Amino acid sequence: MNENGNVGCLCSWPIIIIAFILFWPVGILLIVWRATKDRKTAMRAGKLLSVLGIVSYVFATIMVIGGIADGFDGSVFACMIFFIVAGIVLQYVGKRIKRSAEDIRKYLAVIINGNERQLESIAASTGKTYEVVHDDIKKMINKGYFKDAYIDEGLRELVLPEKTPESQNTSTTDKTMNQNNAKVVACSCCGANNTIYGTVGECEYCGAPVSYTHLRAHETRGNLV
Repeated sequence: MNENGNVGCLCSWPIIIIAFILFWPVGILLIVWRATKDRKTAMRAGKLLSVLGIVSYVFATIMVIGGIADGFDGSVFACMIFFIVAGIVLQYVGKRIKRSAEDIRKYLAVIINGNERQLESIAASTGKTYEVVHDDIKKMINKGYFKDAYIDEGLRELVLPEKTPESQNTSTTDKTMNQNNAKVVACSCCGANNTIYGTVGECEYCGAPVSYTHLRAHETRGNLV
């Protein structure tokens, strides 16, 4: 099992796409299931489902135009209803997943980028109650967003493990070189700051790839504008 969870072949993207084509409710269930197992998917699936909902509305509109032109027989009417219902469900589920992803990004911005650990301070920063923040962070820990972390109930704070260079079994010289090559890069998926050694790495919070070369290219384009 990888750090993002073993989604299995049943939740692979080719299977999900085929399921959407053959019977969209199964496709939705599979992508929601994948989002519960894969942190990167959980951060991005909401946008994908919302786009698919819009596509479904477009097909429904085509059915309506075709019905106006040629008459609403039983098959045209059934297809129109099918795509309308699919669009409504896709938009609804997509918004829920996007809302959850936005909450996760807010927590990561406060906890990781803002270096805040006290749950009451996190609650104040996010506009949520202490109880909601406590439950949300526990869920994030269980889903792997905070590895080896726990909530100190007495101190009412999140405890994260000490960060060290990637190669713990290397020589002192290698460790020093790793520390000198350390770069802080914001993940384009979840927004959390990551320390990477070299030019590429993996976000330790959502599992998405992070790249220092991509960041530099983005900064260069910004300076040229």
